[in-house]
Amino acid sequence: MGFVRSSLTELLGVLSDAVSPERVRFDDGSAGTSETGPADPAPGTPEPGTPEAPVTVHAVALNRVGRSRREGPVLDLELRVAVECHGPKQLDNMEKLLLAVERNSQYSVVSSGEFQPGEYEPNVRQGLGFLVRIPVALRFDEPSGPPVLEPLIATTVTARRLHGRLVDVHNKGIPDAYIRAHSSATAVVSDATGHFEVLASADEIQHFAVAVRGTEREVSASTSSLPVIIRWE
Repeated sequence: MGFVRSSLTELLGVLSDAVSPERVRFDDGSAGTSETGPADPAPGTPEPGTPEAPVTVHAVALNRVGRSRREGPVLDLELRVAVECHGPKQLDNMEKLLLAVERNSQYSVVSSGEFQPGEYEPNVRQGLGFLVRIPVALRFDEPSGPPVLEPLIATTVTARRLHGRLVDVHNKGIPDAYIRAHSSATAVVSDATGHFEVLASADEIQHFAVAVRGTEREVSASTSSLPVIIRWE
């Protein structure tokens, strides 16, 4: 089993334990699906478009966050999955699932201000739901080259989550702006007060691509103190 699939399976186990004895179904888009939890008590095929389990999970995106070195080279990835709840117990199941994700610190829920354009609606289709980030550390072998005659200075990249705020010249928060750190592949959207949360490297000075009402600029900011403040002037 691959690293990404293994990380997904661990999350499915957490979700299944949270809503047991209800079933959790992973929908990979094929005719056959994988489920965790007890089998149906009665045979039969659901009507077209009807969820086969009270909780359905499917993958949304797999993004590259960066590279780091932890006992060898590691490619840091972030898998996003959508968790949907269906049926008469969907509110109770949503509560249990959100608490389960909150209690497992390796996972985090994507807040409403962080969705990529068109990311939420197509993936939560038949009930209530939310998106979850799953960190994946993918180890790999670096290619070996000819002998190095000069000392090799290696740098490592460790992903971290930055909290910040985008403000104008009057220190008023700017909402609905797209923000992406150059060290990350994922953009986020500032909330109604200009606050945002973004993945970035450990560098103290971060460079951001910021788009406000269709205008994009490159902005640099210090992360020596948090939350980081990005000024749009």
